[in-house]
Amino acid sequence: MFWSFLRPGDKPADLVLGWLVYSVLAWVFLLLVRQCRIAAFPALFLAGAIFGWLSEGVVVDTLYGSAANPFPASISFTGLAWHALIGVSIGWYWQGRVLTAGNPARIAAFSVVVGLGWGLWAAWWPAELGHANTSLAAFAGHALVCAVPLILAWVVLSLGRPDWFRPAKWELLVLVGVVALFFLVIRVPATPRSALILPPLVLVCAYGLNRNRLHERRPSLVDTIVGHIRPLSCLFLFLVPLTAIAVYTPVALWQWKLSTNWLFYVITMPLGFFFLIRSFWLLRRQQCGQARDG
Repeated sequence: MFWSFLRPGDKPADLVLGWLVYSVLAWVFLLLVRQCRIAAFPALFLAGAIFGWLSEGVVVDTLYGSAANPFPASISFTGLAWHALIGVSIGWYWQGRVLTAGNPARIAAFSVVVGLGWGLWAAWWPAELGHANTSLAAFAGHALVCAVPLILAWVVLSLGRPDWFRPAKWELLVLVGVVALFFLVIRVPATPRSALILPPLVLVCAYGLNRNRLHERRPSLVDTIVGHIRPLSCLFLFLVPLTAIAVYTPVALWQWKLSTNWLFYVITMPLGFFFLIRSFWLLRRQQCGQARDG
């Protein structure tokens, strides 16, 4: 969804490697959801923040700022603003909640809204990618190729049992060790300031999640999603790419050059910081209330 098109120089091997790397980070995220007993949005956003910062601070170095996105705004965009807010909160949490509710009208409305956002986001890429193929056919093909495995993944989750995901206790430790080794061997030598920025950010979220683990008694979000979705409900998600294609159609036909990326930036960048602070505040208030009740 972020790239919206095949870019010049994209190779199948690179795409597969990228998928594998982000799958490792997504596995870390799911392990956090399970082992930290994440059952509500505040703790979920902290896990999403860790996922986003590992993506943008270990795999690449956008966490540490650039001319177009200076530090400390880069702490939010894209780690919080895209990964935690859009990818995890909307694409995993809210999408899962809508699907488990099973209301066709709500699933359709959710899909249309997401598709609208996707189409508007894609509208700025023709100006950015230059001579790349940003035609309507190119966008439609990319959107459908991305959407089909996503929808199939939700169907698989709908067919599983609630107790399907039972990771071993050592899995999180091993995966975090692999990520930490890559960070120390690759990222720190290439971007020395990363050693002062990424670890404190991850540790403060890990502290919040550990506090959640000690106080939370409800089932984790994985337990409330897996096996609780009707497979046919997933078909309404095809409205996501179809809506995105419809929104992008006039952009392609009339060759508009829109700066919708800045619209997303000015909205989501501060929202990333807002939800991060709000998550810590709500978790703290919830835990204080439980302590008084106890």
